[in-house]
Amino acid sequence: MNEQQEGADTAGAEDVQVKWRKKDAGPGDDATAPADDAAWEVRYREEQAKADDYLTRLQRAQADLANLRRRNQQEREDYIKRANEELIRDLLPVLDSFDRALASMPEHLRQLTWIDGILLVERQLRMALLRHGVTPIEAQGQKFDPTQHEAVAHKATTEHDDETVVSELQKGYRLHERVLRPSLVEVANNPGSSTAREPNGAANPQTTA
Repeated sequence: MNEQQEGADTAGAEDVQVKWRKKDAGPGDDATAPADDAAWEVRYREEQAKADDYLTRLQRAQADLANLRRRNQQEREDYIKRANEELIRDLLPVLDSFDRALASMPEHLRQLTWIDGILLVERQLRMALLRHGVTPIEAQGQKFDPTQHEAVAHKATTEHDDETVVSELQKGYRLHERVLRPSLVEVANNPGSSTAREPNGAANPQTTA
């Protein structure tokens, strides 16, 4: 009985081996190989095209995200720069008062100790505003610039070129690169100078003799 069982086991093993044995190549296999290669080439190109499309979309999304971050950062910086604009506007008349007081102060009073205290407060105020980006606009002796100066009077003169600022009536200020308040100025009116204005090209503020 053991011999019969061993024979049966051997026959079963051979059957299993036969089932998993590689099929011998037939005469038609060589003809189907190029077709399979062509199909795989088409599939490869399709997948490669998809991968290239995904990469392009990813790069575009990364560029859009970088631009969005830059724009948000710029907007945040601009907001911070102008956050205190109204407060600074309210402080400018204080500087004007200091300017008028110091301009009209008799020379002998400048030697007094308490005047030094007032001057120190004035310098501290200006330095505080400077740290926040507030700078004065140059006007005296400059060429009139309507983007920075506001002409409130013209002065007939032959001592200055036409359209030159001959006096500053109120100081102007910038907040960073932006004009916070233009300078109020008096402008030279000298038709005989080489920079004389065109007859129809000038503003018409009050003219002083």
